[in-house]
Amino acid sequence: MAVMSSGTYEIVFYLLLLINLCAIAYLLFANFCIIELRKNLKRPHTPSGFTPPVTVFKPVCGLEPNMDENLRSFCQQDYPEYQIIFGLHEEDDTAIPIIQKIIKDYPQLDLEMVIDARIHGSNHKVSNLINMFPIAKHEILIVSDSDMRVRKNYLHDIVAPFANTANGAVTCLYSGRTDDGLASRLNAMFINEWFLPSVLISNALKDISYCLGATMAVRREILTDIGGFKALSNYLADDYMLGQMVSERGYKVHLSHTIVENLSYEPSYKSLFLHELRWARTLRTAEPLGYMGTFMTDTLIISIFTAFFALLFTQHTFLPASILGITITARILLHLQVKSTLKLNGSGSLLLIPARDLITFLIRIVSFTGNSIEWRNHTFSVDDDGLMHEDGETESKFLAKYFKNTT
Repeated sequence: MAVMSSGTYEIVFYLLLLINLCAIAYLLFANFCIIELRKNLKRPHTPSGFTPPVTVFKPVCGLEPNMDENLRSFCQQDYPEYQIIFGLHEEDDTAIPIIQKIIKDYPQLDLEMVIDARIHGSNHKVSNLINMFPIAKHEILIVSDSDMRVRKNYLHDIVAPFANTANGAVTCLYSGRTDDGLASRLNAMFINEWFLPSVLISNALKDISYCLGATMAVRREILTDIGGFKALSNYLADDYMLGQMVSERGYKVHLSHTIVENLSYEPSYKSLFLHELRWARTLRTAEPLGYMGTFMTDTLIISIFTAFFALLFTQHTFLPASILGITITARILLHLQVKSTLKLNGSGSLLLIPARDLITFLIRIVSFTGNSIEWRNHTFSVDDDGLMHEDGETESKFLAKYFKNTT
């Protein structure tokens, strides 16, 4: 036991204890931000009188679960004038019949579909936007992913901040919701209990300088000034880079109070792992130093290590039990706060917290072991500048093989 209480264990113990205190502080701050979000969501939001016409880009690639309802939610806006452009790369894309039906069902709206196979860079989503851009009619441009669902006041909420000319771009949070299996529920928990609080904390500490893929809204003149969508065509984190480029020109990126829904669907655990690995490596390339600090958010894992070393160092159970008890209580509180604030049902449970946090921790570790990502059936490597390069056999494909028997 003398070895267990040596100088090495003492250093490790105090270091872990410091890290654990920071992790607990993170959880408490996250709870505070969720409480503030709930207060904000309860406040009545009067529609702004600033309602210029807008163009909404909906890049689409293949048929997704709930796609019909998701796309239709953008066609049911309580907004005077807007154009929606659906963009696809392939003539035989399985989503085309749904889009054609939507266009037919809303003849009063300005809806158009662009099918264009041209690729302008390694980011195929941005290539889709470049192909759609020539028919965009309006000065306020909004890009939203195809798996998002919005309320009828969405356009009002996103456009209103542009009344302040200091705002060059607007983005918004999204929540994860699902009625599907365990892998989908775990993904929704990641969005709701890690991603969403982390953005709120970032915005509370300083004005954000990035956009989120759920919604990227920008003035046309500013987009033109940065070189159009073409300037984003080889970046993995195109949403992050758009916000950065807008900020570099002296404009603010405004985080809207509205929250859109991401309909999470992960058909397998392999899909969940590879999807979240892409997210992790996207964050790592966009903010390498900040990403290192995200280990502080692995609160349960940190507290387990800390409690273990506390037991070895002190040989008493009170301190380890206290460390675990405080961390677990704060983590459960965050889960309940998020669930209550976002009015979530079936998108996660208390029993899944240990599995969810362990998966997040493991993915974070794996994210440092390579630079490959799998996206829309294509495999890319990502360099230190966040630029994508399509290549062949990579770690992502290795992982896919490893999980080939997982469903």
